[in-house]
Amino acid sequence: MAIRLTQNEADMLIEMLKKTVTKELELPSGKGRVEFDVTGDRKEDVFVVNISRKGINENSASYQGRVRYGSGAILMRLDVNPTQPHRNPGGDKIVGAHLHVYSEEYGERVAIPFDIENKDLFDLCYAFFKRFNIIEPPNVIMQMSI
Repeated sequence: MAIRLTQNEADMLIEMLKKTVTKELELPSGKGRVEFDVTGDRKEDVFVVNISRKGINENSASYQGRVRYGSGAILMRLDVNPTQPHRNPGGDKIVGAHLHVYSEEYGERVAIPFDIENKDLFDLCYAFFKRFNIIEPPNVIMQMSI
């Protein structure tokens, strides 16, 4: 059974400064997934960041930061899918990249607009790292499509 985080716990974990364990990673050019660990100040503060590419649309990806142990809660997820709008529980619709931030009340269902400058997937990757407070991110290498 997963341990549910309080909003204060989740906010503290999101705001915590994090450093990567992985120095370099390749962002998939098509369908694929990579993940790496980041750590906080204490040894037990371990998080995992997943980057998933859907493969159908070359401009689609998800970037996710979650707790590695214990609750396994998804703290933050950036969805980039220009063809699929997101509808929040209240009914409002977000078109374009949107960020899900942990909500004790709604889980990860509530999202806010993210990419107001229409960045590419490489730039969005680093924007997500910054928003998730990874102060020492890995060097990301973009794989070339064949």
